[in-house]
Amino acid sequence: MNKTIIAIALLVMVTLAGCVEDKMPVVNDLPKPVVNSAEVADYTITAQPVDNTTVTATTPAKDRTWISPGKVSIGNYYSGATADWTMTIHNGKPISAQFAVSYRKPDYTTDGYAMPSTSAQDWVIIADTTPLLKPYETREVKVTLQIPAKAKVTTPKWEYWISVIDNSQKGNVTTELCSRWLVTMR
Repeated sequence: MNKTIIAIALLVMVTLAGCVEDKMPVVNDLPKPVVNSAEVADYTITAQPVDNTTVTATTPAKDRTWISPGKVSIGNYYSGATADWTMTIHNGKPISAQFAVSYRKPDYTTDGYAMPSTSAQDWVIIADTTPLLKPYETREVKVTLQIPAKAKVTTPKWEYWISVIDNSQKGNVTTELCSRWLVTMR
């Protein structure tokens, strides 16, 4: 009841003050978005943050479940190479949560990229597919793309997703967070 009254009072104050969203005070508990790139062997891996959303004072980052990066680009890749990257998963709940981390065929692809071949799911290795995170814990999970040397990849640019689902969710609706992995072959 008190939270509802406070929320209504804040809404009235903001409306009366004529504030717009971009003038509201901002609290950003998330690490600053940084585009990371690393040279690995003779191909390149680049990762981008999941989003550039601003976290407001009413939605602290520790109270949201999130993953990062949102997109990983692997360029100049070839069969026989191994590319490793670390995904970060944050449990935004006040209780422990069991997550499911898995390879996922995308629902759609980025312009210029194709759906992965059926063999692609065998090339993706996830170090911990069922991490149990304590309340508000953040953990890194290693994801490896390892295409066998004799594998023939017929599509020069293809995309797959890494899915993260909180299995402690209740009800009929389940939220799935996905990181997009864009692969460009030589």
